Amino acid sequence: MNKHIFWISSYPKSGNTLVRAILTGLFFSNDGKVEFEDMRHIGLFETTRRLNFIKSINEKDFYNLGDLKVLSKYWQKIQVSQELKIVKGFGFLKTHSCLVSIKNNLFTSKDISKGYIYIIRDPRDLCISWAKHSNYSIDQSIDFLCNSLSVLKWVNKSKYSMMPNNIFPLQFVSSWKEHIKSWTENDLGVPKLVIKYEDLIENKEIIIKKIIKFFYENFNTKINNLDSRLKNILETTSFDYMKKAEIKSGFDEAMPWNSFFQEGKKEQWKDVLKKTQRSKIENNFREYMNKFGYQ
Repeated sequence: MNKHIFWISSYPKSGNTLVRAILTGLFFSNDGKVEFEDMRHIGLFETTRRLNFIKSINEKDFYNLGDLKVLSKYWQKIQVSQELKIVKGFGFLKTHSCLVSIKNNLFTSKDISKGYIYIIRDPRDLCISWAKHSNYSIDQSIDFLCNSLSVLKWVNKSKYSMMPNNIFPLQFVSSWKEHIKSWTENDLGVPKLVIKYEDLIENKEIIIKKIIKFFYENFNTKINNLDSRLKNILETTSFDYMKKAEIKSGFDEAMPWNSFFQEGKKEQWKDVLKKTQRSKIENNFREYMNKFGYQ
């Protein structure tokens, strides 16, 4: 079994795309300049075209993939079947799924996965970004974060997908707390790096160097032309640069009602959330907010 998948995991709207952009500059660019086209080499795991092979294995299951108990049987089979672009021994995938087991089917395993980066964001800011992205009210967004049974649909945009439009495979994301708990406390037995979104936007150069060090210390992976590459990554992953690129050429993950790149500033919740909304988040997540320094 090939062990090459490297995950970039997070709760939705936590900085996953920014980390993907950084990894694109490190692994898929000759000079560190990040292009949206190159970011496609780090694709979303939960796209329905990845499910096509199940139809030939078990047609009944294929038409019942809207049931997580059925889909979970194939999580690891899907991962093994992927033909990813392998660079320096890594095949990168993005996910928002929880690292959980359903019916004794674990989302992934150390036999398949090589390691992962997990990104955490203050849930008080996250709920604002998630509301904009999902076209939710703030209250609906908070409810989503607090719901231990929250799910999202797999993306069904590819012309190569065989999935009928009336079947909706689901990714299990759970609540903000349970998601963090699953990826930071479960011992998958592979190297992991946990990053806070706030550190990423305030000290990006330090975090990029931390990522480079992580790959070197755990996998002996060396990055060439580091000084010039780092300079170009910093420039082409800035909010202004990526926003202009989206305006010029669009971005795959944007929603019809909103652009994808919103300036996700730290502590915007202080000006946006009502006291009752803030209290609901803090009361639900106090333990893990304290654990990761969100006062």
